[in-house]
Amino acid sequence: MVRKHPDGDGRNDGTEDSWVLDRRSVLQLGGIGIAGVGALGTSSGVAGAATNCADGPFERAYSGETIVLSELPSAETLDPTASVDRSTNPLAPLSETEREARRALLEGQQPSRNAQRADAVPQRPDGDRLRVGTEYDGVNAEGTRGGVPSDSQIATGWGEHIHALNRQVAVIDKRSGKQRLKVRLEDLWEPVIPEPEGGFVSGSPFVFDPRARYDRNRDRYVLAAVQFQQGIAADGSIIDREEIEERADGPGRDENEGSTTENDPRPPKGYFVVAVSAGSDPTGKWYVYRLPPEDAEGPDNIGLVDYPALGLDRDALYLTQNFFPNDGSDVRVSMVTLDKATLYNGRAVTAHHFDNLDNPTDGYTDFTVQPALQPFSGGRDGTYYMVNSVFPEDQDAPLASTLTVWEVTDPVDDPALECFVVNVDPYTTPPNARQPNTETRIDSVGRRLMNADYNSATGSLWTAHATAIDWNGDGTLVSAIRWYEIDPRSHTLRQSGIYGEPGRSYFFPTVGSNGDTTVIAHNASGPATFPRMDVAGRTTDFVENQLEDAEVIEEGESRYDYGEESDVMRWGDYNGVSVDPWTGRFWAVSQYSPEENVPPEAERRDPYHTRVAEVSFGRWPFSDR
Repeated sequence: MVRKHPDGDGRNDGTEDSWVLDRRSVLQLGGIGIAGVGALGTSSGVAGAATNCADGPFERAYSGETIVLSELPSAETLDPTASVDRSTNPLAPLSETEREARRALLEGQQPSRNAQRADAVPQRPDGDRLRVGTEYDGVNAEGTRGGVPSDSQIATGWGEHIHALNRQVAVIDKRSGKQRLKVRLEDLWEPVIPEPEGGFVSGSPFVFDPRARYDRNRDRYVLAAVQFQQGIAADGSIIDREEIEERADGPGRDENEGSTTENDPRPPKGYFVVAVSAGSDPTGKWYVYRLPPEDAEGPDNIGLVDYPALGLDRDALYLTQNFFPNDGSDVRVSMVTLDKATLYNGRAVTAHHFDNLDNPTDGYTDFTVQPALQPFSGGRDGTYYMVNSVFPEDQDAPLASTLTVWEVTDPVDDPALECFVVNVDPYTTPPNARQPNTETRIDSVGRRLMNADYNSATGSLWTAHATAIDWNGDGTLVSAIRWYEIDPRSHTLRQSGIYGEPGRSYFFPTVGSNGDTTVIAHNASGPATFPRMDVAGRTTDFVENQLEDAEVIEEGESRYDYGEESDVMRWGDYNGVSVDPWTGRFWAVSQYSPEENVPPEAERRDPYHTRVAEVSFGRWPFSDR
């Protein structure tokens, strides 16, 4: 089977009123940014037997370093009074007495509400059970050194959130919303990113596409991202992300059509970077690591590591990514498992690489494999799950009707990887989203899945993506959300639904599922709707294949257009959802467009703002609004 880059199966011509089935540009499917380079870990094993779904596993070991978040050079103590009783040392870890007091405070808190409910239409549920409690702004564009898109993530612990986004990581007091500490994203991994000969092309390492998780089983925060070291070509020009993507082999392009790379004096390289907190205090000690995206032997990290994903189970962490080789060959997907026990103790970690992930169905290409958040199962004695949507290789047949589910067993000692097909209703690449007062569109980032969450109570794997829908049958397509509940053991679909409405696009669905509740944080915009943040969801006793309720978390107040001679604006590229370890409620983070219009020709960009909101269904434990 010849692998091709899944660069989409349709291209939006700039409107939602017209849709031409064509190839979507590869440049609109990548992540963002550039990063740095340095030394690798050491080989500690040999390749095992290849699976039918991938090459590998290849066993390697990587050493790490230790940092203290509050002591990094860029650390900003933003509000010394944000936490309870911290006047003498605002960054000190919470004592158990303080944590118990904070838990009691959360239980007695009256939820605040200032969001506006959207109008009800048949495709958009308007129930009366989804409630929004505490909410506040997270890190906004002005505080990110210009990071676009935001790629906001949230990891919620007992007293604090980690809010990770492009170029910054912030620690936020969960109760008050005050930012206690903020650091530059690349500073977390500075000890494991040695400066290459000749220096960094961009002056410093570039780390981007952050992912953040909270391990409720072990009370640890986990961060992952990718680092890209720009290369230098034979003519002295910089080999950046865009150059590598243009070299990549994809549908509609001749193989090896890209420029030659044989004489590049310094080829570009990409890496995973991972950080785990040493304890429950996110401002304290962290263990940091860097590793290549594929088997460490040979030049397998020469290229762009893009759109990483992070998952975990009882015994391991999981990283996946889309890899754009520098030589213009086929884009490929890889995955690595990491021993959680050694990571959480700061020791050299055993990793198992699986390369060239390939689903069992001819004609479909895998892209953006999402590892589940599965802290209480899997591991040595169970099964861990990953999932992805697929991309048809035939550009004249843009519809797909399957998902790929991946199973990992014994990830630490003797990992095995299997892949299975789940049949679903047809889906395709969505158009970009309209917004008022401009012809500029919001990039919906295609059909890729945003994340995956495993619900231990129901044994279900939940995920979602955007797709194109013609609600009225008149040829007008908008982006809508297709969500799935999968039985991963039988590789069958339990239920699925379409969520949206005519005249408005819904995109970037990020799913959280816990107990009897599932929520989807997402964005919406349209000709009469500025880009905003929404949350929808359902409970297990609701009608199958339907969402139960939806709420607008924060209305957009202006069009979003940061210029740069583009008619499509990068917005997401994903959102964040985290389960509160104490209350079981959900915290979501996403973007909205504030009441500020900066002209596209101005020297500064049109800003986005982010919003953090607590959501739950039914009666709150302490009050029923």
